[in-house]
Amino acid sequence: MKRDAIILILLFVTSLLPAANAQTETPETFTQTLAIQPLYLLNNGLRIDYERQLCNPNQWLQISAIGYYIEDNDALWTYWDWSSSYGFNRAWGAGLEINYKYFPTERRQLYFSGGLSASHFNVGYNEYQQQYDIYMQDGLTYYEPQWVNRHLSQRFNRIGMNFYIGRQNRPSRRFLLDWYAGIGRAHSFYNEGRRSPERYYGSLSYSGVTFTLGVRLGFRL
Repeated sequence: MKRDAIILILLFVTSLLPAANAQTETPETFTQTLAIQPLYLLNNGLRIDYERQLCNPNQWLQISAIGYYIEDNDALWTYWDWSSSYGFNRAWGAGLEINYKYFPTERRQLYFSGGLSASHFNVGYNEYQQQYDIYMQDGLTYYEPQWVNRHLSQRFNRIGMNFYIGRQNRPSRRFLLDWYAGIGRAHSFYNEGRRSPERYYGSLSYSGVTFTLGVRLGFRL
């Protein structure tokens, strides 16, 4: 259901593209935008972008708030995919990204942006741990091993630096469509003594070069 809704949104946006290409430029009267990125829904996430014009219409500051919440293996992408031996039962995360956005021409369609990001994830999982019951009998001390199912958590803190190139269209006076590609570098901090996914690309424990593709739907304020 969630995937179908996203596909319908993207088809609707695509139908508006001819109007975007044929539009005539009008004097800039809007200095703020508010947008969402629907592709985050595929990964049980939500991202909201707020942009504000700086000293002129070609320079903008973008502030993005990101949140995730998932139970069991309900995600469609491998971002949360711990193998069966590394399963989890609940996870949540939150992040913040700040970018400087620059349009090199007066048409304000092609743009470049770059900035910093930080996020925190808390992943809960169950793990059997061995403990000993100690008791006395006939003057002797006995240690009886038992396996106890405990609920534990692993925390990931990630920082990143990103650079994007994108194109922004305005199918109508207020509505905007933005798609972009980016490259960056991320580093993840976590307790290596606790359970964590393999350090493959896209996992919470991954540190290294990252690549991004995205679509942004929003309104000018």
